[in-house]
Amino acid sequence: MKNKRGLFRLYLKSEPSTRADRILYVVTVIVSVVLLIGGYWFAVRNGTVLGQNLGGIQSEEYRARITEVVSSNDIYSQYSDSIAERRTVCYATLLNGPDKGKQILVTQVQDTTTLTLSNPCKVGDKLYVYQEQNEYGEMQWYTSGYIRSDWLVLLAGLFILLVLVFGGMKGVRTLVSLVLTCLAIFAVLIPMIAAGYNIYLTAIGICLFTIVMTLALVSGWRIKSLAAGIGCAGGVLIAGLITLVSEYQMRMTGMVDDDSMMLLFINEQHPIDLKGIVFAAIIIGAVGATMDVGMDIASSLTELYNQNPEIRALELMRSGFTIGRDIMGTMSNTLVLAYIGSGLHVTLLFMTYYDNLEKVLSVEMITGEVLQALAGSIGIVFTIPVTTFATVFLYYITRKRRRHRLAKAAAVGSTQPVEQQPLSENVSEQPAAVQTPEAEPVVPRTLRSPDEVPFLRNAEAEEHKVSSKRDSSFHP
Repeated sequence: MKNKRGLFRLYLKSEPSTRADRILYVVTVIVSVVLLIGGYWFAVRNGTVLGQNLGGIQSEEYRARITEVVSSNDIYSQYSDSIAERRTVCYATLLNGPDKGKQILVTQVQDTTTLTLSNPCKVGDKLYVYQEQNEYGEMQWYTSGYIRSDWLVLLAGLFILLVLVFGGMKGVRTLVSLVLTCLAIFAVLIPMIAAGYNIYLTAIGICLFTIVMTLALVSGWRIKSLAAGIGCAGGVLIAGLITLVSEYQMRMTGMVDDDSMMLLFINEQHPIDLKGIVFAAIIIGAVGATMDVGMDIASSLTELYNQNPEIRALELMRSGFTIGRDIMGTMSNTLVLAYIGSGLHVTLLFMTYYDNLEKVLSVEMITGEVLQALAGSIGIVFTIPVTTFATVFLYYITRKRRRHRLAKAAAVGSTQPVEQQPLSENVSEQPAAVQTPEAEPVVPRTLRSPDEVPFLRNAEAEEHKVSSKRDSSFHP
């Protein structure tokens, strides 16, 4: 049981973090929040949208829950036998607003567009309701749509719980970086574009902020984070350059759907740059994929270096390319499938009406989706070598500095330098004594002849006496 608890704690514990790391995390969060607040204030300080003041949609809508269905009537068209409209009358309870808890009589109107797509409301459904005058001049409650945000909040809560359970403290930092990324998009990027600022510079700035902030919070201010950031920035730069060249070569206008047209004519005096919107969408989409690839390679090479700090740079680089090749296929497929999946209904529509694939690819709406997938995939491919070279170079510099520090510490730690003493001709072939910081300085040995050594001289005399006795015993 003790071992299991130890493994569980080891699983929840992320990389070793020191007090300096924790201080850097806090400083990073504070600086990020200050930058986001400053960016939001800069975007909305004039209160304008593309150069003009827009009041927006002013409608009093409240949340309500259906408690009873009174009737459901079908209104037929006067020119045919088809149903033109369906009116469902229900009792509902207001869930917010000044009359919270009050019972109201609300009408749901379904026209020919939504009639075949959804069933009438039923007891327990939550809808948005508003008041409006009917054809008789009376104030009447109507529904404006189902409340779908509650289910999304439930899924978001499940995601947060799973990240905290499986991620531990790193999961907390992941959630913080995710919140800051969402704020950078919705509180800075979109308001600045709507205020009429340069889309290209704004998108590039948001991408750089997201890269630095995410890697610093998730992995800390470490070498692998720096290497992953360099690789991600390189991949995004390539994707952006390809987008600019492709927009020029294919004569793209950015007018891909009705939404683009609505953006263009919000203010004709200050029209929005639709090609800039395409550029921003592509590089923002590429940031996530390239950041993933860059961190995978940098983290893997870091583990290899930690296991063998003396690994050769060429071997480490070869390992990086091997890891990158395995990642490249899956990430490219992920990016292509994500873009195709988001525009599947549009692709299906054009494939149905056009029997020529070349004509389908020439439609700007499809061209934009394909360009996003291809530019992002090329950015991923370039991220692999850039991250590998950056990681190997940074660890090469680190190892060189470490060896320099060790050599300097050894030189400073030596107590006494070795003195060079002249040696006689007889000891020139003897190995020199090795001086260590802890040992006493070794005096070179001086060889002497046997006559100069007392015990050798006595031994020679004894041997001469024994030989004399032996000779006398043979000659009486």
